[in-house]
Amino acid sequence: MKELPQEIKIEIKGLTKYYGSTRGIEDLDLEVQTGEIFGFLGPNGAGKTTTIRCMMNTLLPTKGEIKISGELVSRGNPSLREKIGYIPGELALPEYYTVNEFLNYIEAMRGKPATRRQEIIDRFDLNSNLRKKIGALSKGNKQKVGIVVGFMNDPDVLIMDEPTAGLDPLLQQVVFKLLLESKKEGKTLFMSSHNLEEVQKVCDRVGIVNDGFLISIEEIEDLNKDVPRILEARLRNPDETRLTEFGDRLLEFRKHDNFVRLLIRKEDSIKDNIGILLAMDPEELIYPPASLEEFFLQFYEGKTKVNME
Repeated sequence: MKELPQEIKIEIKGLTKYYGSTRGIEDLDLEVQTGEIFGFLGPNGAGKTTTIRCMMNTLLPTKGEIKISGELVSRGNPSLREKIGYIPGELALPEYYTVNEFLNYIEAMRGKPATRRQEIIDRFDLNSNLRKKIGALSKGNKQKVGIVVGFMNDPDVLIMDEPTAGLDPLLQQVVFKLLLESKKEGKTLFMSSHNLEEVQKVCDRVGIVNDGFLISIEEIEDLNKDVPRILEARLRNPDETRLTEFGDRLLEFRKHDNFVRLLIRKEDSIKDNIGILLAMDPEELIYPPASLEEFFLQFYEGKTKVNME
């Protein structure tokens, strides 16, 4: 394991970016600590990608500043760029390069060996695609190439814009494992997502953004308490009187014939929640997580200012 600098945190102060009169992000303040996985959660158009592009100095902010390892990003310091791994949300890969040619080009441009290149290729089972033109790859395989580029130089800081987009669930788990390994090594990780389950699995804290504003910063343990769950069932004996057993945990109830859908506050065990519906003799029972939209509907109630505690 290489020796890391003592402090590699990310500091964002007053970051604002407008596109003409359209707000991208406004007055964003946050810090990501050394050895932390920080999630940036919000729906499409919330300001996540704008923030990340400003962090990578590919987009100039209207005002505010960003520091990584104490250095201002806006100065474009080449030594700072060497410390950062980046996985963009919209990959713009050269389609007429083979995968190997492109990785060779990136390695030459960085001017030093990519010490983890083959390891990451192996972990994402990309060897059989190395001689293929990038334009001939599936979306998932292109995403693998982006991940290899982000990790292969063993960066101190990883900045990722929806890194698991286009990957199947098994490969998503490979990404999660890489992130947790990087955290264990003391690296600093920032990842945007519109997938609630994703940030719950790997992040230490989460910044929640919507419509260009930071709504809250939450410890992941506290966030998990706020996430409702969904219960869907087709019942042979749809006795609605049994639903009173949920008490104030029941946030929303919909019914069509013998099909019911409930949004439930996540306070009790799966066994407790499902047990109520089992008493109504279900033909089928589904227990998916709430969508991001359903989470926001509950979360935004009473959230009128940023919770920085």
